[in-house]
Amino acid sequence: MTNDKTYSILLTGASGVGKSTVIRGALETFGSGAIVLAPGSDEADSYLGLIGRPSFVFKGFDDTLYQPSLGDKVATGHTDMVRWLKAIYLEVRADVDAGKPPRYAVLGIDTLSAVGRLAYNATLSKFGLSEPPAAIGSSGAPFYSFLRNVLESGVRLMRAIRGCGVHWVVASHPTEAEVTAIQDTSGIKSKIMPDLPGGFKNVLPSFFPVVLDIAIDDKGKHFARWSGDPRRVTKSRFGALALTPKIELPSGAKNSWLAIQTAIDSAIEKLTNTEGIT
Repeated sequence: MTNDKTYSILLTGASGVGKSTVIRGALETFGSGAIVLAPGSDEADSYLGLIGRPSFVFKGFDDTLYQPSLGDKVATGHTDMVRWLKAIYLEVRADVDAGKPPRYAVLGIDTLSAVGRLAYNATLSKFGLSEPPAAIGSSGAPFYSFLRNVLESGVRLMRAIRGCGVHWVVASHPTEAEVTAIQDTSGIKSKIMPDLPGGFKNVLPSFFPVVLDIAIDDKGKHFARWSGDPRRVTKSRFGALALTPKIELPSGAKNSWLAIQTAIDSAIEKLTNTEGIT
């Protein structure tokens, strides 16, 4: 038994704008969840009051002992996360196969940017390097192909968990990157994208029906941008999420999440309303 409706949302934005607050709001709304924290437990303070409750599982991942300057080049953080995600997937898959709702309603990733760094460390470790090779060249191709495979292995499990009816909410820090020829639709030479190594930053948004940029305006009000800024990667496959390109986020984690959820629900309702269509 899977949930009738699930939400898959990628949140980008600078540190401190409220990405973790939105994830927390989803956890508070749905009452259970599995949460990846990276690097380590740096984001744990955002979930005080939820950590330790039996309906939530939090796990931090890092490469503490990966210290190339000391000759310590073993990086296990990403592999540890993949093993953990696999265990979560098997649990929720068993729930669904038994006709039950998944035991974890939400899969939160806070942050995927740090997960990307773990994948980067794993790739450097694999090739015995302390710095990456040039992208163009005989050594660059195998390095960046392996990096892509490592990144995809973790995201593949996240998508599989989502496929079991689990809401998937991901936070990523932003970075400015040059626009490829395929992406250049308006003459803009660079865009604000998810901060991930290699070309995976260009691919990640395709996995989500909704990509929001979380920010704070000049009056200190938090908002979620779903459209309107060609330099920022945002989208909604459900059509307009608000009358303006921004969804105002009220104070409080749960209220912030519900503002986004309500906007998505309204857009889906309009999209699926076939009244008058012949």
